Amino acid sequence: MSYGSIRNADNSRDRRSDTSLLLKRAKNNIKGWYFYSFSSEPFVVSAVSTYIPLLLQQFARVNGVTVEDHSVKCTSDHDKCVLGLFNNRIFVDSSSFALYTFSISVFIQTIVVITVSGLVDVWKTIKFKSRILIGFGILGATSIVLISQLSVNQYYSLALLYIISNTCYGVVNVVGNSLLPVFVSDLIQYGFETHESDTESLTTVISGKGASIGYIAALIVQVLSMCLVKQSKSQDNIQIAVLFVGIWWMCLQSPMSWLLQDVRSTFLPSNDEIPSRIDPQLPTSFKPGMLKYGWLSLFESLKHTRLLKDMVIFLTGWFIVSDSLTTINSAAILFARTELKMSTLSLILISILTMINAITGAFIIPRYISRKFHLSPQHTLIYIICWSSMIPFYGIMGFLFKNVGLKHPIEMFIMAIWYGISLGGVAAVSRSLFSLIIPKGKESTFFSLFNVTDKGSSIIGPLLIGFITDKTHEIRYSFYLLFGLLAISLPIFNSMKLNRAKDSASELNRVEVGTLQL
Repeated sequence: MSYGSIRNADNSRDRRSDTSLLLKRAKNNIKGWYFYSFSSEPFVVSAVSTYIPLLLQQFARVNGVTVEDHSVKCTSDHDKCVLGLFNNRIFVDSSSFALYTFSISVFIQTIVVITVSGLVDVWKTIKFKSRILIGFGILGATSIVLISQLSVNQYYSLALLYIISNTCYGVVNVVGNSLLPVFVSDLIQYGFETHESDTESLTTVISGKGASIGYIAALIVQVLSMCLVKQSKSQDNIQIAVLFVGIWWMCLQSPMSWLLQDVRSTFLPSNDEIPSRIDPQLPTSFKPGMLKYGWLSLFESLKHTRLLKDMVIFLTGWFIVSDSLTTINSAAILFARTELKMSTLSLILISILTMINAITGAFIIPRYISRKFHLSPQHTLIYIICWSSMIPFYGIMGFLFKNVGLKHPIEMFIMAIWYGISLGGVAAVSRSLFSLIIPKGKESTFFSLFNVTDKGSSIIGPLLIGFITDKTHEIRYSFYLLFGLLAISLPIFNSMKLNRAKDSASELNRVEVGTLQL
């Protein structure tokens, strides 16, 4: 009998047991990542896209005055109203008040996101990232709950609480997205059995599922919110819907606390692979200097822009597309309320229709349409942008035709279908495309750059639309700007080379070894 053989067999069984446990944790992390989307997505899809714009516009209108005479209070009989700010030093259109608030919130969100993402990249552990997700989620959800308790004359408080909640969502969004490439890598490393034979396909599929799950959550929230609004006394109580969004975010994020964990911590002390798995540079305590790592890492990476040509191309195009799609939604909601006089329930129905089609777009486009026509993520994104550009183009037609071009409420429902497909497809494809071209180990920092480009662009769009609306008191003119932006993004994305981008990410990792010291 060979005792060495028995020991080798035992070691082999131990290793298989360890690998099985590692794979189980890797799968749990994917489940936890889905809960991140399921809990937080209703905030941006329901609250930011529907309820908050309506609340800001409503608070501004109730406290506003007429355009012609600032001494006359605005009533339901007046079509155009302005709100006096800072002791009536300046007056802004009631719709512009919402757009300006969005711009300010995104500016502050950008600063906080870059700072926190650097801290997350320094700490590296999944457990720490989960605490960031949950901590900022609690703060953001609490702010939303407080919004639901405001009286109609507290428009400054409304703006402040929205800024806080949107900033928290930005952090949650960046940290959550940065975990996707890490989790996919773990699945492949520990032998996840799948028909998806490569990282690109698996990333796209999981990203699409995550986007679909988020939109399903938003759909559920919208349907239940509509029931709550309908049963309210005035059948126009937007704040009760906001309250439900806050409670949803607060409660549904809790499974992340036990699902998200560090996969490799299960290695036994005797395992020969420990030295190569454990990073001796992992911090053991917080240091204030860690807060500047995100900025240092970002600036260091920007020094090597010659190696990141395609990432710059992607982010430039994404800046324009994200700005356009986000602003289309805000402009359409405000347009439907002010120009078409649609009720709150009708606007919620539009949002529900958008969510149903966003779910379809997020699932069908990357999983079936891209495969059927053998489209890369890059070319899929280009075709989605072409599809999206038809929305503002149709709005422009309203200047040329009397009964076509968003002149009737029914047209808003048709556009909701079109926009939903665009929204879902872009959410799934853009995230998976970007995850393929970022340097390993810098996921949070570069996804913060993705978020800065995504949300930061929203500083510009709403600001410009606000100026246009203030000058013309006609929000339809914004469709010219939105169509032009989408058209400009097409040649930008077309010039990107995906394989070159992947090589550049690997080269950047090599160049930056040892350059950053904490």
